This record gives sequence, structure tokens and C-alpha cells, in this order.
Amino acid sequence: MTQEEHIQQTVEKSIDAFWNHEKKQKPSIFEFLYSQFLFIQKRWWILQFGCLLLLWILLNLGLSQSIERKAIAIIIPLFTLLILPELWKSRQNNMEDIENSSVHTTRDIYLARLILFGAVDLFGLTVLWLVSFPQGIENLIFELLIPFNGICALMLGCLTFYSGREFYLPISLCFLFTIGWFLIVSNEFLYTKLSYSLWFMLFLFSSLLLISMICKLMQKCKEVPAWN
Repeated sequence: MTQEEHIQQTVEKSIDAFWNHEKKQKPSIFEFLYSQFLFIQKRWWILQFGCLLLLWILLNLGLSQSIERKAIAIIIPLFTLLILPELWKSRQNNMEDIENSSVHTTRDIYLARLILFGAVDLFGLTVLWLVSFPQGIENLIFELLIPFNGICALMLGCLTFYSGREFYLPISLCFLFTIGWFLIVSNEFLYTKLSYSLWFMLFLFSSLLLISMICKLMQKCKEVPAWN
């Protein structure tokens, strides 16, 4: 064995020993989620709850159902879009290589942020609807979760298939989605003709699309070259 091969073997053993030590010191899932919770800028959650508060005020002004649906169709996509800066932070700041050379990779960070935002946002949406619309869960599925799922799927799809570092494309796509959803709920004839089963199928499709985008994003993160 040559001297260069000895040196290479020593380097590889040193790297293995380093990572074995780091993995032993690796924090638990809850500790990692808590560290990401501290890292997330809370202003986005404050703005999100501001959107929900504004929507709650509008829903309690005694406006017509048509106007209420239009308010929901505008505010809920905006509420969801406020997740984008935190999801796009690694991409925008060119942090993927650094993250993938650490114990917790970009994949772990994306998962943690999705879990935290998903938990907080679904809690806020559920409280809003239970307070404003106690008559049942149908409207929760139709008017809140469908646009929420759609915007999230668009953002995650852009993270997966779009390599740009600025988030002009996801914002533009979310804007177009908002216009389309607004036109659907604003059309009284179309809104009243669509049956419950069709609305439920739309909700199911949006949920499956969101899950698919999450899986594709996680798969792409696995493909990023990493030291570990």
C-alpha cells in the first residue's frame, strides 16, 4: 500500500469516527423540533394569526355568504403563503450544501418546518372555524383546507422542481391559484351546483397532491450529495 493510500485510509477512518461521535450526540426528535421552533421567525406566525383575526372579524359583520366566501378565498391563500419565506430560507441563502454536511440535513429541516407550520396552522384554522361556524365540518373541508392544501402543494412543488433561489415563481403560481379559486367560489351557479361528493373529491385530490409533493421533496433532498 502506497503512502497516499495510507493517508486516504486514515482520512476516511477519521471521518467515520467523527460522524459516529456526532450521531451519538444527535438530539432527539423533540429537541430538534424545539431548536427549529426557536429558529423560525415568529413574525410569520403573528402575521398568520393576524390574517385569521381579520377573517374572523369579517365573518362576524353579518355579511352575505357570498361575500364571506370571497373573503375566505382571498385571506386563506395569503395566510398559507406566509409559510413560504421560512420554507425557502435554505434555498434563498444557498444553505443546502452546509446543511447537508451536518448531522441534520436539509431534508430534516424541511420536515421539521412542515411539521411545526402544519401543526400551528391547522390548529389556527380549526379554532377559527369552530368559533365562526359551529354547524359542522363540511365548510371547514371545502372553504379552508382545499385552498390551504393547494397553496402548500404549489410551494412544495416549486421547491422540488424549480431550481431558482428567488421565490417569484411560487408567488406567481399561488396568485394565479387564488384568482382561480376566487372565481370558483364567486360563481353562485357553479358553487350551488357542485355536490358534496364533488367537493369532497376535490379535497381528497388536494390532500393527495400535497402528500405527493412532500414525498417528492423529501426524495429530492436525499439525492443531494452530502458528506454524511
